[in-house]
Amino acid sequence: MPNHKDKTRDTYDKIAPKFGSTHFEHFWVEEFEIYKKLIDGNKVLDIGCGAGRDAAVFVENNFNYTGIDASEGMLKVAAERVPKGVFKQMDFYDLEFSDGEFDGFWAAASFLHVPKEDAGKVVQEAKRILKPGGVGFISVKEKTEMDEGFIEEEKYGGISRYFAFYTQEEFKNILEENGLEVVKTSTHVEDDERKTKWLCYFVRK
Repeated sequence: MPNHKDKTRDTYDKIAPKFGSTHFEHFWVEEFEIYKKLIDGNKVLDIGCGAGRDAAVFVENNFNYTGIDASEGMLKVAAERVPKGVFKQMDFYDLEFSDGEFDGFWAAASFLHVPKEDAGKVVQEAKRILKPGGVGFISVKEKTEMDEGFIEEEKYGGISRYFAFYTQEEFKNILEENGLEVVKTSTHVEDDERKTKWLCYFVRK
């Protein structure tokens, strides 16, 4: 089986300019408003920042923002679009930050690229960099048919990315088993052809 991290990262490097041009409108509107009310402080780590869509919102709202991503191509687009953001190339599995360094983390549509057997590891890392009482946001896609694996997609000229899909309770259990309190859950139905359903979790350390 191909290395899921390398293959998914290479895909994002390849599609970065086009992906960035179609993924920049503020998406997590209600979720961001909830997050702002929950977080105490303004130092936030965006885990899997992609092309900087959410970075723009955090910077506009005067957060002390750092975005990380495995894809160099995505980070280049993000830095060009959000010059006031701080961006670093980094692996979700090994965050190069001190324990308790951040007031919050934001992981929108990123942990869905992590195999289920590794989900606990990335949750633990996200928890580690949170201060006590720190708040996180995570969104993953709801499981309908497929559980996890590579998906070949025709868009962007034919690409392959690794996805893991969950039920609401399934991912909630992973969060709780790894020491995060689930403060609130919600769903977000995307206005796309498939009406993709996102499962959203607000957590506290």
